[in-house]
Amino acid sequence: MQRKHNYSFHVLLLTLLLSLLGGCEGLPVKGGDSGAQDATTQDEAERQLQLAKNTLPPEQANHRLKALDIYIARGDYANAQKVVESINSTTLTLPQMEQYIILGATLALEQNRTDQALSYFNAAPSDAFASRPVDIQLRANELHAKALMATGSSLDAAQLLIYASGLYTGEEYWRVLDDVWNALRATPSLELSRALETAQDYDWRGWLELITAVRQNQFSLEMQLAALKSWRRQWADHPAARRLPAELKMLAELPNERPSKIALLAPLSGNLAKAGEAIRDGFLAAYYQDINSSESNGQGPEIQIIDSGSIENIADLYLSLQLEGYDLIIGPLEKEAVAQLAGFPELDPPVLALNYLDEGVAPPPGMYQYGLAAEDEVRQIARKLISEGKRGVAVIYPDAPWAIKLASVLDREYQAANLPLPIPYKYVDGENYSDGIAHLLQINASKQRARKLKSVAGKFEYEPRRRQDIDGIIMISTPYVARQLKPLLLFHYASDLPVYATSQIYGGVPQPDKDHDLNGIHFTETPWLLSQSLPLKQDIRYVADTTRYERLYAMGADAYTIAPRLSLMRQFPDSQIQGTTGNLFMNESQQIRRILEWAIFERGLAKAELNSPESPPQ
Repeated sequence: MQRKHNYSFHVLLLTLLLSLLGGCEGLPVKGGDSGAQDATTQDEAERQLQLAKNTLPPEQANHRLKALDIYIARGDYANAQKVVESINSTTLTLPQMEQYIILGATLALEQNRTDQALSYFNAAPSDAFASRPVDIQLRANELHAKALMATGSSLDAAQLLIYASGLYTGEEYWRVLDDVWNALRATPSLELSRALETAQDYDWRGWLELITAVRQNQFSLEMQLAALKSWRRQWADHPAARRLPAELKMLAELPNERPSKIALLAPLSGNLAKAGEAIRDGFLAAYYQDINSSESNGQGPEIQIIDSGSIENIADLYLSLQLEGYDLIIGPLEKEAVAQLAGFPELDPPVLALNYLDEGVAPPPGMYQYGLAAEDEVRQIARKLISEGKRGVAVIYPDAPWAIKLASVLDREYQAANLPLPIPYKYVDGENYSDGIAHLLQINASKQRARKLKSVAGKFEYEPRRRQDIDGIIMISTPYVARQLKPLLLFHYASDLPVYATSQIYGGVPQPDKDHDLNGIHFTETPWLLSQSLPLKQDIRYVADTTRYERLYAMGADAYTIAPRLSLMRQFPDSQIQGTTGNLFMNESQQIRRILEWAIFERGLAKAELNSPESPPQ
């Protein structure tokens, strides 16, 4: 799958980079026929490489850097990669090193090699770019920040952007401050609290206190706005107080738009009754926490709860709610009922469905969709592995429709990144998993090679080897089967391979005596299950047995939190709510998608990892 190229951007980049090497021959940027231009630049790139063969350092590097620049501008990343690998960075002058960093990082980001992009900046000399023109310093800082964000170091990206903000003027300055806010918003609360403990710089501490104040009061819009007003009084001289980030400015206007009359449609009878009850209880817990807050003074939206499990025609119910003047409908959960509502040409009042339409079905205006789709988790795992440079992966999953669907999502992620498709091991429950793992890792082929060598060379020491084209393993499995699969990976010489899994691997209840076999597995999980200190979680445990439906209680709570913020999320696609089911954002199809937290099994217990969720995919 070929990436689309932004040629205007690359022409600008070309101009900036050529100015780094004063006295070097420039490359003319001409208009005209693009095919002829591609042929001309291809010839020029080859000419530069030929010149490099006939010159010595440091001039040799100048020619290679020019060829690299041309290949990147043309989107010829294969040839660009060959050139960048041919450059010995230890022999470069400082101006050459600066150009090498910008070009190398640009190439790596275009290829989704985010760890590699960051490595260029990590290895940069301390005085790199210090004496360069401002436009080149800005480009270097923006690339560096983008690499930090893509590798989960959003807190570091925010610091870098604050440091560089003084280089900007006019509206560009305020745009960068919006980027600072976006980076902080993508940072886990644990990282923010640790940074706040040591922050001394006025601007930096002010930003940390701002994001903390807004985030800690997320369940109540009134409390959130009161915290924002309090922060602005305390930090009146802070840049963000003088002009709020665009998202916070709109947040301040939400009380004028929030729904005052909400209907929650949940199945309280039938096969989905337990799930519906959990969603209802989570929703109501968030509602009562909101209205009992000091800022709400007992005021909140009017809530009507309706058993959608007993409704035969959801379309008729919607029309009656419309006539009764409801501002927002939350639900239904049943997929068939969501599809019925999608048959309306427009939904007014809007609907926040608690499930997703089938792939390829466009929702009508006014329909939003939210759910606990495992597809979000598979995409998150794939993007993490790709960003870490793990190009070859294996996927282990059961021969079941739900798992086959997730494996196909994984395939599409790797196909979109122009990488080999994951190597599958599709198992049947109860089969001989050891044979399946051995076949996946090609252990038997290794043993056959050893037998052939032994027949020729006689007695010799030998240990079977696994295949070497796998950098990581993705596991889509229930806890019961995963507890058998993980030890078999160790037995079959794959102890060095990292294993990643979706949340299906965790039952939601600490069982260290059983889950010790899962030690070392990284997996995606909801903040609800990884935190024991959420006040809302404690409230629900007073009134309900949450052990089986933990994630659905969290979903109900998040549905209440999303309700008054739908317009904000629609207008700001990068906007995120740090919900109890993950960091929530809205895509172009008006679907609420999730970025979950990373966890790891240690001593049989699920523990949160101090890694930042990535930004919403672009």
